[in-house]
Amino acid sequence: MPVLEPLSFECISHSAEQTQRLGVRLAAALPAHAIIALSGPLGAGKTQFARGVGLGWGASQPLRSPTFTLVQEHHRPADHHTLYHIDLYRIERHEDIATLGLDEILDDQTGIAVIEWAERAASLLPEDTIQVRFEIVQENKRRLTFSTQDTATWQILLAFRKNAFGV
Repeated sequence: MPVLEPLSFECISHSAEQTQRLGVRLAAALPAHAIIALSGPLGAGKTQFARGVGLGWGASQPLRSPTFTLVQEHHRPADHHTLYHIDLYRIERHEDIATLGLDEILDDQTGIAVIEWAERAASLLPEDTIQVRFEIVQENKRRLTFSTQDTATWQILLAFRKNAFGV
C-alpha cells in the first residue's frame, strides 16, 4: 500500500516564512485559471501560504485574511488579471456558498482562486484543483501535502516541486 495518495507529495515547513516562500514558489508555476484549495486546522499556515501565492503571483497589495469579507479580489498591474482570495471559515451551510458567487469566480479563465477552508466547498471544486492540506506537527513545524486529481495539474505540481526542492 502506498504511503501517499496518487498524484501527491508532501513537505515540511519549519517556519511561517518558509510556508510563505512555498506559496511564492507555487505561484511561479501557476497557469491562468488555477484553483488552489487550502485545508487544515486553525493556525496551520493557510493564510501565510496564501500571502506567498499573492506575492509570487504579483498581486498589487499583500493578501490578508478575508475571514470577515469572505472574498477579496487582488489585481496584478501587469495584466489586470484577478486573484480571488476566499475564506470559507465563517460559512456554516452549503447553501451559503451560493451567495458568494463562487461559480463565477471558478469560471474566470484568467484569474486564479486561493480558497481557505476549501473542504467546505469540496463538491464544487473541479478535478484540476490543486489541493494543499496543512497539518500542525510542532509549534513552528507544518506538514503540507500537495495533491490533485488531474494529470495535467500534476505536471504543474511536479514543476513546482522541482523549483522548490530540486527534485
